[in-house]
Amino acid sequence: MNREISRQLIHAFAGTIIIASVALLGRELSLLLAALIFFIGLMLSMLVRVGVKADMLESLLKKVQRDYEKHFPGFGALMFFLGMVLLLFFFQRMEVIIGALVVSVYGDAASTLVGKAVGKHKIVGNYTLEGTLGGIIFSFALLSFLFPLHIALIVSVAGMLAELLPIDDNLSIPIVAGTVLSLLL
Repeated sequence: MNREISRQLIHAFAGTIIIASVALLGRELSLLLAALIFFIGLMLSMLVRVGVKADMLESLLKKVQRDYEKHFPGFGALMFFLGMVLLLFFFQRMEVIIGALVVSVYGDAASTLVGKAVGKHKIVGNYTLEGTLGGIIFSFALLSFLFPLHIALIVSVAGMLAELLPIDDNLSIPIVAGTVLSLLL
């Protein structure tokens, strides 16, 4: 559980930086920043994978990496930044991007933490009903400051259900939330 808490705190912190960069720097510069971080991370991952020693990076990965991701160092972080790149590339409207990021960053983190803490009813794979509901509630609470309540609820539900799809949730959540927001606004 401690590894997962660390992982989700890093997820939320990095996501907060991306949200702040979008708000302060705009879509284009944020896209460049997210793409740069993704490609630097990919290069570092490949170097670690072929045996280049990077003690600090390896130490961080041991603290936050899930066991099934060890074949591809930093896989979770890479997918997170790839999801941000795709979101920033395919969507133009700032309110859509910010809303999708809120669900992707905070809803995803909340669903994992709630699911690990109190989840009892498995629905798909390792996902629990309690975790999914926690992500929906947390996303809805935050989105309700940005959008009318009905839109906040629909986007929260769609984003957290996208987490259950058989593709990496760092890709599915921002794209589904962004698409739903684009359709509703």
